[in-house]
Amino acid sequence: MGAPPLLDARRHALFLDLDGTLVEIEEHPDDVVANEALRALLRRAGEAMGGAVALITGRTIADADRILGGAIGNIAGVHGLEHRIDGRLKRDDEAASELNAAVEDVRELIDAGMLKARVEEKGASVALHYRHAPEIEQDVRACAAQIAARHRLRTLPGKMVIEIVAGAHTKGDAVEAFLRDAPFAGRVPVAVGDDVTDEDAFAAVARAGGFAIRVGKSRTSSAAYRLATPSAVHDWLSASLEGARA
Repeated sequence: MGAPPLLDARRHALFLDLDGTLVEIEEHPDDVVANEALRALLRRAGEAMGGAVALITGRTIADADRILGGAIGNIAGVHGLEHRIDGRLKRDDEAASELNAAVEDVRELIDAGMLKARVEEKGASVALHYRHAPEIEQDVRACAAQIAARHRLRTLPGKMVIEIVAGAHTKGDAVEAFLRDAPFAGRVPVAVGDDVTDEDAFAAVARAGGFAIRVGKSRTSSAAYRLATPSAVHDWLSASLEGARA
């Protein structure tokens, strides 16, 4: 995977992951916040691209807004279970209700001291983080698999985290939903992400004639291009916008 070409602000639509792509991953999810320079860069991108910039994240839309300060308006949260475009918010409430029993199971295990993961409740998913204690990975993954099977849910593995998720939404579904509506419709999609859950988005942009960029260490990926770090993503996006002004 080589360096990606610059964006064409008039032709491309941009789909961005958050943690590990725009911001560095922190041990505790609540510690993540974007600095003003990144927020300003994202606002510039939205303006230059006619609004065809979207965030597709495992976080809730509310949490993404907290981190980015509203710099991106179009967001798919919880891997697409929440969807906001042009200020219109849609949420799969049925999927969210399916998760309640699983959340209770997680809470019981935490209270009993049988699960050492850090828990992040997202409404339609619950994330079990083990970045603080990598040695518990197998126990956490086994626990998540058992709870998901018990309640007919699914699991999504990530970097030092596994989520128990209701519904069948993927980041690829979120890309396709955005591409059906203005200002994304008719543009060539570009997806940028760092984790296995982003591969669905990469496949979706490829089907639509676009390209994908994997962030971080080289590994098996359908992405054609690579950037090493979130800082490299910022530099690439900034260079693309400078090119748009030239």
